[in-house]
Amino acid sequence: MPVYKKITAFVLSLAVCVSAYAFPVISSLADDVYIYEDETQPPTKSPEDEYIVSGEYSYSISEDGTICIEKCTSQDKEIVLPDTIDGYSVTEIGRHAFEENSAESIVIPSGVEYISAENPFVQCSSLKEIKIDGESDYYCSVDGVLYTKDMKKLFCFPQAKSGTSYEIPQGVEQIGIAAFYGTSLTDIKIPDSVSKIGRHSFASSAITSIDLSSTSIDIIDVMTFMNCSSLSEVILPDTVEAIGLSAFYGCKSLENIHLPESLIAVEQNAFMGTGLKKIIIPSSVMSIGYSAFGYDENENPIEDFRIVGESGSAAQAYAVDTDSEYDYANNFTFTTVEADESYEEYLNLDTKIYDDYEYFTENGEATIVFCYSSDSTVSVPEDIDGMKVTAIYKNAFMTCTSAEIILPDTVRTIGDSAFSSYVVKIVIPGGCMSIEGDEPFLMCSNLQEIEVTDGDGEYSSLDGVLYNKDKSRLIAYPLEKRDTDFKAPEALREIGVSAFCNNRYIENIDISNVTDIANFAFDNCPALKSVRLSKGLRVVGNDAFYGCSMLKSIRLYDKLETIGDYAFGYEYDDAAAEEAANASDEEIAAILNGQAEAPQLDKIVDGFRIYADENTLGYDYAQSCGIETITGTAQIGSKNVSKGFIYAVTGTAGVILLAVVGIVTGSNLRKGRKKKS
Repeated sequence: MPVYKKITAFVLSLAVCVSAYAFPVISSLADDVYIYEDETQPPTKSPEDEYIVSGEYSYSISEDGTICIEKCTSQDKEIVLPDTIDGYSVTEIGRHAFEENSAESIVIPSGVEYISAENPFVQCSSLKEIKIDGESDYYCSVDGVLYTKDMKKLFCFPQAKSGTSYEIPQGVEQIGIAAFYGTSLTDIKIPDSVSKIGRHSFASSAITSIDLSSTSIDIIDVMTFMNCSSLSEVILPDTVEAIGLSAFYGCKSLENIHLPESLIAVEQNAFMGTGLKKIIIPSSVMSIGYSAFGYDENENPIEDFRIVGESGSAAQAYAVDTDSEYDYANNFTFTTVEADESYEEYLNLDTKIYDDYEYFTENGEATIVFCYSSDSTVSVPEDIDGMKVTAIYKNAFMTCTSAEIILPDTVRTIGDSAFSSYVVKIVIPGGCMSIEGDEPFLMCSNLQEIEVTDGDGEYSSLDGVLYNKDKSRLIAYPLEKRDTDFKAPEALREIGVSAFCNNRYIENIDISNVTDIANFAFDNCPALKSVRLSKGLRVVGNDAFYGCSMLKSIRLYDKLETIGDYAFGYEYDDAAAEEAANASDEEIAAILNGQAEAPQLDKIVDGFRIYADENTLGYDYAQSCGIETITGTAQIGSKNVSKGFIYAVTGTAGVILLAVVGIVTGSNLRKGRKKKS
């Protein structure tokens, strides 16, 4: 299936928007901890150089006459914060309040209404418990762990609190900034009620595994797991859309992670310094920051690191990405998911070399794994080392530059994507029983002919086109076959997945006996101008005629049962894609916030129309897509003619016929009378 970027500006734009809108500006907190300014924190009314010092406390005064403790210099093992200082009520605790002490216990007065969301306890490496003095309307302490009063946010788990495991209560929705920073916990159970995890929340902790699969979080925030050197297993939920800056930096034990299909953006340094040797990046990812994958903690590239993804995706672009401003240039090996799976399987095979072939044996038969020949024509031998060659492994000829490949009569199985983009002609033995994959020849961009020899197998060919044995199903029409016209064999009933896909020569198609057209069957056939469909056509798959920009009309009949998305009349909108890629930050923000709609990157082919009768699926499809619809016509030859006109012509013809009959009859009667007289 070809890759089209039929995506919204939301997806296209995350390359620039995630860091700008998801994460504010960075500021220093500790040697290896960095946090971000929190816009929700109430502003302190006095600048730092005007803090009022009273004994062990420095405080600022708010407009309402209450105070915020900005700094506590007490060296007591237990710090009990006063509820008033110099006659002012203590209602806030600032972000730097406990930077200069080593308390094991901190008691907060019940009158405190706000504790800095940046977690003022993050520097308290000796802290074992946080308590509330009295009944607070804003916070509570459960076994020394600080929560908001409603238990919806876990604020802080003290770093020196004993124990190696902890279960967060059901109902907690947020885990606060640096909430578990530096703890000795190795196991933390997260309930499904959690929807947000703050930055640095598990950084520098002893955690060994984390299962987030039941949560609904959409962002792995900045440095969330930074320097969790024992973390070896992470299970992400299928709701994650972004992985933030340095989220897994320094997780040396993390050797494998599955990225969900929901993921859109991965920020810079996200997996720097991990134990990953390769990463499989889903096609949903559109933005990858520099050094996100493949670098050690010193930003040196990891030798033999592999990027696995979809061709044409952000993953492939990242493999060779460069940035002169940061003196940064990637040079990673990129492979497709299919090729990577094959490679992993290949590593487990016990292969041997014979001339230009690599093979393995099973049950006394040989399977060709790779062909290294550079000859223009390759004739694969029937036997190798006395064993019959009965199978061709997937991707076996992928690196072979030969123009013609002839397989022996002994071959019964051909693996998926076995042939390369160099091949022009393929000869398949008539005894072949299986060709794996829905699109086995899609990568053969120079293929002009497929020939199947005589035999008792499952395949046949006609005029260089591959069919099943009885020619009821067309499997592959070569990409470089240069005929402009195609008329289906009488027996043909089904067009296979991507069968004609990307052929740039075909112009006219008569498939008036076909009942099923699979997904992408004629996708991106830019020269296609006319298609004659069957009155008995039942199924048309997704994108079946997508990108056929010269095809201006199609006639659909009343037997249709299924029409897939973008089946008729659509093409890729390059202008809209470019506009989306150049969207401003404000436009992106509006889309992200749901204040504006994302642009559509598919457009209706200019002048395209559908001929279909009302109350048919074809008519409904055209109407729902906004495609011009013509009703009340019938097809005569290659023309669509008004039924009213046909009836009028038919009626006139009838009158003329009757007149002619009358004249002839009268003439005959006259002749008869003359003869009689």
